[in-house]
Amino acid sequence: MGRCVYGGIYDPENPLSDENGLRKDVIEAIKSLDVPVIRYPGGNFVATYHWLDGVGPKEKRPKRPELAWLGYESNQFGTDEFMKWCKIVGAEPYICLNMGTGTLDEAMAWVEYCNGTHDTYYANLRRENGHPEPYNVKYWALGNEIWGPWQVLQMTKENYALTAHQWAKALKLLDPNIKLVLCGETGHSSWDHHVLSQAITHIDMHSIHIYTAAHTHLPNVTAPLCAERSIEMAASMIDLARVEAKIPPSVPRQTICFDEWNVWDPERAPGTSGAEEQYTLSDALAVAVWLNVFVRQSKYMGMANIAQSVNVISPLMTSKDGIRKQPIWWPLYLFSKYMRGTTIGLHLRCGEYEGPTQPEWIRGTVPTPWLDTSCALGDDGYINLAVVNIKEDQDIKVSIKGVAEGEVKTFVVTASDVMSKTVEKEDSTGFREGSWDARAGQDFVFEKHSFTLLRWKA
Repeated sequence: MGRCVYGGIYDPENPLSDENGLRKDVIEAIKSLDVPVIRYPGGNFVATYHWLDGVGPKEKRPKRPELAWLGYESNQFGTDEFMKWCKIVGAEPYICLNMGTGTLDEAMAWVEYCNGTHDTYYANLRRENGHPEPYNVKYWALGNEIWGPWQVLQMTKENYALTAHQWAKALKLLDPNIKLVLCGETGHSSWDHHVLSQAITHIDMHSIHIYTAAHTHLPNVTAPLCAERSIEMAASMIDLARVEAKIPPSVPRQTICFDEWNVWDPERAPGTSGAEEQYTLSDALAVAVWLNVFVRQSKYMGMANIAQSVNVISPLMTSKDGIRKQPIWWPLYLFSKYMRGTTIGLHLRCGEYEGPTQPEWIRGTVPTPWLDTSCALGDDGYINLAVVNIKEDQDIKVSIKGVAEGEVKTFVVTASDVMSKTVEKEDSTGFREGSWDARAGQDFVFEKHSFTLLRWKA
């Protein structure tokens, strides 16, 4: 889609790329996030993608029409190139199977190509293409957004549940070690309920997708809270499906794979034009709320993948001369670097935003406090407290209980106003690092329209 792969990850004519055509500046940025897993090849794109077009000698790879975003696919970047890139950036690959124009035979062949160890056709094809060892791809998705009318070969929930169940059965026979992801919708739909109830037996995760956006700041920054309730509802549907299917407790509980999430306004950044969103501070704060939601709901989560990595609704934008980090980069970077380990429960008491929300059903369903928070205890013994002050025009002074006396490291993401599209490191109104002397009884001030991460030794 757009310039995510071609002109983003893969740009062989650019002097900033390595000998494999991979952008070195993009590699370094992704490596700094310590990304655990990356999804490929899409997205809506996958419904007409045939993986065999993208392996073997590049001069023999066919160029195909691409129907999701009305472009063309050169197939110069395919499975083996993606695997190489994942190894370089230190991420596990996650492959989405074509359940649109694709077949079960084609899906099984892809699994065999990536994971096969025996003297079989597609495992040998991988070896012929210069890759003797299997890639051992663990995560495989059973299609993408197949419920959507924009999909090539959209299915009903009944047809999809039946097909997914049969595909999952066959794929697990081929490779019992893979983890399969069922195609859900939003986590709060009849599609989610039906496909879980009919196809939970052989799957390991249930996928949900949500994008948020609003034209004004407070509805925009509170919009990700809809994901909080969606995760809880999807988790309940998983429990119900397990009960009805009489799945024994010895079988690990299926988790939620939130494999597309972000701030995206398709009218502002249409997909057919590359979806190159130009993000604001308000969007950065919304991303921080998104990430707080995932930390708070971590007991239900198996995976969450921001869409996308480069150029397309992305924290990173490339040009021929370099790379630019958008405002949403900074909360993603801080969460990726520090918010790992074990979730800590918080007790929060503050006022609440009571205005309109997007979607409307947030109001009365999910609390919308002025401070949105999460907390984690890292393996390094540090406590990390993430706080978003969503108020546009007022600092909030808070008494924080449980902070050890002494130096607390502080990281603040803000800007001169919520519509600012510039957040620079070490800028007085951008991203800055500092410290706070946490003496007994001393309050901390969370700046207006800001994201703050506090970090101290437990």
